Amino acid sequence: MLVSHRNKFIVFEDPLGACPWIARSLQPWLDQPIMAERVRGAETPFFNGMSPDEAALAFDKQGLVFRDYARIAIIRNPYAKMAQLYYRIAMTDPVWRMRQHLGLNLPNFSRWLRQTRNDGRGAGYRNGARWRKFGAWSADAWCGDCITHTVRASHAVNDLNDIFKELGLAPAFGDRRAHELGAQRLSRLFDNKSSMLIRERYKSDLTYLKVDTTHLRLVPDAPARPIPARYKSVA
Repeated sequence: MLVSHRNKFIVFEDPLGACPWIARSLQPWLDQPIMAERVRGAETPFFNGMSPDEAALAFDKQGLVFRDYARIAIIRNPYAKMAQLYYRIAMTDPVWRMRQHLGLNLPNFSRWLRQTRNDGRGAGYRNGARWRKFGAWSADAWCGDCITHTVRASHAVNDLNDIFKELGLAPAFGDRRAHELGAQRLSRLFDNKSSMLIRERYKSDLTYLKVDTTHLRLVPDAPARPIPARYKSVA
């Protein structure tokens, strides 16, 4: 989360870390310390990974008027986002890592996807990592009625320039964009059923992003389980 009290804006970054260059570009205007993670009794109630709802409560407790701020959220392509979440879990979850160490297959992507939710626990579990929970949330669940501006990660520079122009600011974003998983790699994960599940769960996200799925070349049967390679959301 990025906050400027002086210029009255809050940016809620993607829970999986897309577009880290936004924080660097906005650094001259940021004046609220943000903790790396949630710590009880800390000097500031603000920490990375806060949801907009949590931030609204924290602002109220500090006597700050949350709705006086421009509240900006980054929106991702749900196909690429859920694929990245699957790969990231494969690289970090102890059980999944043990399966790989023993030469066993990873959980099937389509089956795993059906077990996730687009709100609530998301792809996580009680007291689990926040990125697993919020990474699977839809734009509707993440934003609720707390957000005034949404930014498409794939068109972040143009969207951000328009927003900050309204605020009377001109950050040097440069020519940047989020690097999502390519169509070929997505096609190895998604079959027709899992693609339909994404279309149903993330309908509003896809409508807003105007995402076309015809390039995925989906296969009729369940795809093979690929071995996850290290993936960076942004070059």
